[in-house]
Amino acid sequence: MPSCKEVILTQMSSSDFVLNKMIADLSDAEFFKPPVAGANHAAWVVGHIAVSEDSMVADLTVRSKRYPKEHELFRGGSTCLADASKYPPRKAIEELLRNCRAHTIEALKAFDEKKWNDPSPEGWPRDVFPTLGSIWALMGAHPFWHIGQLSVCRQAMGKKRVLG
Repeated sequence: MPSCKEVILTQMSSSDFVLNKMIADLSDAEFFKPPVAGANHAAWVVGHIAVSEDSMVADLTVRSKRYPKEHELFRGGSTCLADASKYPPRKAIEELLRNCRAHTIEALKAFDEKKWNDPSPEGWPRDVFPTLGSIWALMGAHPFWHIGQLSVCRQAMGKKRVLG
């Protein structure tokens, strides 16, 4: 039977595969185009997944966030701006995701499994994320929450389906 870490690493690998297929054929202009007014474009989704992982790893490892400037643009609850000039270039956003994912995997592999059932840090809703392990599990699932947004972006642009 696989360990919890192995399951989470498999989820991360799967989400990387799907997410990369979702954005691979988008032009730079399409990457920054919201499907409808007020919706998130692919650039925001990719940046958000990255900074979310950076934030969660910081909470789990009691260290500072690595990308504080990017957190302002992409944190949960931030407003997605239709103006691409307000964001870093696409390559920088994709690199941010790769770097955050690499740090996440490194931190997960180093995480002491004896702490898996320790209480979640202050500020986490303990009814949903009661333990440190539940936050790690969230990191495996979180990208999938947003892949649906990318599917809508693709549909709005008349792109081919990636799944289904």
